[in-house]
Amino acid sequence: MLDERDLLARMGRGEQRAFDQFFDAFAARLGAFAARRSSLDAAALEDVVQTTMINAMRSVGSYRGGSALFTWLCQICRNQLADARRNAARMPQIQSFEQLTDFRDPLDECATDSERGAVRRAINRLPARYARMLELRFGDDLTVPQIARVLQISESAAESQLVRARRAFRAEWQLAMRVPTINSAR
Repeated sequence: MLDERDLLARMGRGEQRAFDQFFDAFAARLGAFAARRSSLDAAALEDVVQTTMINAMRSVGSYRGGSALFTWLCQICRNQLADARRNAARMPQIQSFEQLTDFRDPLDECATDSERGAVRRAINRLPARYARMLELRFGDDLTVPQIARVLQISESAAESQLVRARRAFRAEWQLAMRVPTINSAR
């Protein structure tokens, strides 16, 4: 397991190997986090992740350790995603010739994009701790014991938070889909 404090101390001393380990340890996971939070294309997501990592490396001294290092990175990434969405909204959409000739059933594409967007919007409306919990469990495919270690909480606390996060998501999903709420025991 990665010793975050040691890694940060080594980065603070300017050790190149520490920066490489930092990138290797977090870039792919951060990319998955960004992809779940945004509908940007792959190139734009890669730019967001790279900018996030660069900004984090530059401001590593401001990390106070009040949360897990990845949680800190996710907040930086959220800010970068917001900037990227604002920039994308100002620019016209341009498609390449390959994209125009690659035929897919438009109804299938709309349904898939709509579902993905609905899930993304529901997750984004959740409190950050619930969204994080669901991302760890279903996005990163971590078990409850692994989540507990990442968040530095007990397994029972992780399980409890995961149950509450699922309930909150279900409620947001039902609102988004305009499905009548069904009282359930869970």
